[in-house]
Amino acid sequence: MKTKLSILFALACIQIQAQATYNSNQYAAIGDIFYLTAANNLALDYEATGANFNWDFSSLTGTSQSQLQFRNPTSTGFLWLFIYNSNNTNLAATNNDPQTLNSPGQVVQITDANDFYKKSSTDLRQTGSASKINYNGTQIPLTNQYADSDIIYRFPIQYGNTDTDNSAYTINIPTLLYQENTLERTNEVDGWGSLSTPYGNYTNVLRMKTNLVSNDSIALLGNGLPRTIRTTREFKWFDTTQKIPVLKVTQSDATGSWVTTNVEYLDAQRDFQTIALFSYAPQNPAAGDTVYFQNLSTNATTFTWDFGDPASGALNTSSDEFPTHDFAADGTYTVQLTASNGTFTQTYSMVIIVGSLGASQFDLSATTAVFPNPFSAKFKVNKPLIDAQYTLTSINGQTIFVGKDIENKDFSDLPSGIYILTASNDKEVAQYKLIKQ
Repeated sequence: MKTKLSILFALACIQIQAQATYNSNQYAAIGDIFYLTAANNLALDYEATGANFNWDFSSLTGTSQSQLQFRNPTSTGFLWLFIYNSNNTNLAATNNDPQTLNSPGQVVQITDANDFYKKSSTDLRQTGSASKINYNGTQIPLTNQYADSDIIYRFPIQYGNTDTDNSAYTINIPTLLYQENTLERTNEVDGWGSLSTPYGNYTNVLRMKTNLVSNDSIALLGNGLPRTIRTTREFKWFDTTQKIPVLKVTQSDATGSWVTTNVEYLDAQRDFQTIALFSYAPQNPAAGDTVYFQNLSTNATTFTWDFGDPASGALNTSSDEFPTHDFAADGTYTVQLTASNGTFTQTYSMVIIVGSLGASQFDLSATTAVFPNPFSAKFKVNKPLIDAQYTLTSINGQTIFVGKDIENKDFSDLPSGIYILTASNDKEVAQYKLIKQ
């Protein structure tokens, strides 16, 4: 009997030791820089979990990469008394990724976006955020202090832990933007074991499931928008040797079912295939109009534009990320963008018709123009262009389909990921982003 009890006790001890404990001092600190690679494997099973579980996601295929940098809040470039008080915040994070909307009458750029946290031995909570908004040439510093902090993690993180917290903040820029947000966050550590990604094998991980219910009231330029309630969830895998989650999966609630929308994993710094892409406005340019180009390229650091308008002389080319161009005469122009990084280059061309025949549109979401989106096999185009020819390309530029009868095409065997659908006839061009499950 003693022998049996000893064996059972030994096995119990082994199981307890195998379950990791992730503490506050293991999470990121000032000066840490990480590289996160986005993957297009959206159809894998990310829900399966349990005790002593083996998650194998080594087949993930990276498509792009972002940098996450942690800094001292006082070195972020904001003159804000809140960040000089260590009782409010002692850690800031940024991905150094500016966002620009380049359209007639509305040129908006958001830069220097930072999230501010208070890290303690008991939790990591977001207490504020800040960014700089450049609106039609005027820079507006935007600082935001949470009324109720968002407690992202409670330490120590251990298998079986559950917690629910609520947060709230209000952003108010008179005449420009008002946002009131409340968020309910529920964390459950629902698995432990080992994990494989393309970057490495982790033998001592914890898996956390997070449900998020966000409630937004927004007014833009004085116009109130419908209240938005979004339900999302995240899966995160923590390894005791790494300072941030080594894998993060984001899902959205699409009509009662969960759809994976983003996958990213901790990685080394690397270049990925450049994707050149752009849109333009106004949709129906006339001769003499200024055309605004929205650069939608990914994985690129340099840009070369050729507007197909040699009569404009030196103004026919540009190296700006978000250029404008004046087409002086009616006609058909082939605009070409070449996007590059240190390793890869890709060129994308689009025909722009200037004059009475001009008509074009670009819809990045295409949630109503093409349905279902995400799709698994077939899809339909709502209000299709007359006598349109369709071209379906992968996000890296590979042509998948060319023809008119795309609605009867079965794409069941198409790999999961993001695709661009172009519809065109002799008068119009329309483009949509699709997600294949």
